[in-house]
Amino acid sequence: MEIIEDILEFEEKIGESCVAIGVFDGVHLGHRELIEKAVKTAKNKEIKSVVFSFYNHPLELSKTKEAPKLINTIEERIYLMEKLGVDYLILQKFTKEFSEIEPEEFIKSILIKRLNAKNLFVGFNFKFGRDGGGSVEFLRERGKKLGVEVEIVEPIKREDEVVSSTKIREFLQKGDLKEANNYLGENLLIVGTVVHGKKIGRLLGFPTANLNIMDRVYPPFGIYGGKVRVEGENEIRDAVINIGKNPTLKPDEKTVEIHILDYDREIYGKKVYLQLIEFLREEKKFKDVEELKENIAKDISNWRERLRR
Repeated sequence: MEIIEDILEFEEKIGESCVAIGVFDGVHLGHRELIEKAVKTAKNKEIKSVVFSFYNHPLELSKTKEAPKLINTIEERIYLMEKLGVDYLILQKFTKEFSEIEPEEFIKSILIKRLNAKNLFVGFNFKFGRDGGGSVEFLRERGKKLGVEVEIVEPIKREDEVVSSTKIREFLQKGDLKEANNYLGENLLIVGTVVHGKKIGRLLGFPTANLNIMDRVYPPFGIYGGKVRVEGENEIRDAVINIGKNPTLKPDEKTVEIHILDYDREIYGKKVYLQLIEFLREEKKFKDVEELKENIAKDISNWRERLRR
């Protein structure tokens, strides 16, 4: 998959393409439907699939609304798009200059001239161009005249509720990981590079891989069961994860600590691909190291038991 950082500077000829457009903040079920349609159509036509997304959230430029925290980091979105089989991923920086492009100019100079789009896939509520002046109806109408087929993808629903990034953020912030994963269509992904910690876990007999907390949405601090794949390895392993401050030994030091079950290798500097599956318990402060060790052992035993079931 090739990444395009600025479509306004892009001069490569990629041939004809099928383009899916959206913010894709957290690649949820609705986004997957849209992207998979573009990829499938491109393969059937033997042309390129393109996802047009943004490096930053467009609301960052808004004076009236605060930009939400992202569900997935850029690195995570790249990983997910690659898994979906996308040929080109545009991660356009949403600047004041870009926001002022008129809808007609966006269609002609970007979608037609630069991407040679033959099929466009957009969500039902898609708006584009200066002040969001371009609607899906406008896009479809102009597409007919320019020889571009526009497909408006209807929302995916779960129990009469539209799947959206807003709902997923709400689920995560209130600690409903199960529903967040249900809306995402797979377990919440966290990708990070293992950094050196204080190696306290190893001294306790439970070595951990430590990741820095990123500027993104996390579920509430606590202990979670999940799975992890280490860069350079194919095996997906079970893990117990602590997201938070570790108040007993490292108060106020926010990290993601991963204890990979039945695994003890040096993986500093390697990326890990973490899936959060289930909430196990809240994070709490223990009276001493021995009580902490006992509870870590219980967490591991608890997760092993749930996996057996």
